[in-house]
Amino acid sequence: MRKMFGMEHVYGLCWMMLPGITTFGLMFMPDAVGADWPGWKSSMVLVGLTVIPTAFTLIVMSVGGVTAARWIAAVAVGGVLLRLLWTAYAGGWSATVAVLPLLLLLLGAALWLVYTWPRSSRPLRELAARHGWQVEDARKLNLPELPLPVGRAWSVRDAVRTSTGVAFEVRWLQWHWLIAHRRRLSVFTRILEVALPPLEVRPGGLARSDLDLESGEFNRSFDVLGEDPRYLTAALHPRNMQALLEARPIGLVINRAALVLYDDGPLTESLARGLTALDRVTVPRHVAEDYGQYAGTTPGRGLSFRVAEVSNNVVLARMFLFAGSLLGLTYLSCFAAVSIYGS
Repeated sequence: MRKMFGMEHVYGLCWMMLPGITTFGLMFMPDAVGADWPGWKSSMVLVGLTVIPTAFTLIVMSVGGVTAARWIAAVAVGGVLLRLLWTAYAGGWSATVAVLPLLLLLLGAALWLVYTWPRSSRPLRELAARHGWQVEDARKLNLPELPLPVGRAWSVRDAVRTSTGVAFEVRWLQWHWLIAHRRRLSVFTRILEVALPPLEVRPGGLARSDLDLESGEFNRSFDVLGEDPRYLTAALHPRNMQALLEARPIGLVINRAALVLYDDGPLTESLARGLTALDRVTVPRHVAEDYGQYAGTTPGRGLSFRVAEVSNNVVLARMFLFAGSLLGLTYLSCFAAVSIYGS
């Protein structure tokens, strides 16, 4: 008999109810400590309509590089920040202390939005101009799904196009429970004429490799991942190995029609090195004929990445931890305000 109520239903129910419950708890937090501050409830309603759904969205899903969504978030944070400042002013010192954690949270979010907003890089444009490369808006690129583990809230601004491929820098949030770290990756990609099986060459070496090649230096510098040793050996011929060795620490990923080189760092530091390696890394004709398929190699629409799957249990834990931490911190600040200044 099919289960009538599974984890998917629990997840959906929590997604709908938890923001409302959190907002309700924030609204009546002063009552829990015996205080009454003018404008508190209306301010918390505004927090519940903007900040909490935005935070839950970042926890649950990727917002990609949607410019409108980022501007809406920036305006919402600014509006809530001004409303909370007015609440603190109208309620006196006690309300100021009570609302201080939320003020700091929103101020940090506003600074984060400004700091992480991708801007056009003048050094990148100057570097591209010296080599005769073309700079274009990366949001207008049409590429197949790129086999890179880019995380949530990724953003891309400028891309450098050459006769053989395109390079750009992608930034995203790397989550460790409720702590998000900003990461960046320089990407150099070319669309192949055939769809090839997965192949990955990771910088590092001596960690996990599915194949030992004839070059000892290459084996010490890279880990080769793939299922078919014959395909890996044929694709990583001596010229490709030498190109990757000279481009270190750049890695290589091939999946279907996408050939991608990547470097964990700013694009301005690896642009020439990455594009040179992109020109030198080739797929031999016999590899394309033996292992390639001529289906499904058309470019995609826009940019997309291979996003790692996150289980519903982890998402629920993040949501409950965020809501509980926000309510607990607000309660402690309200209690401290009443204890020091009274209601």
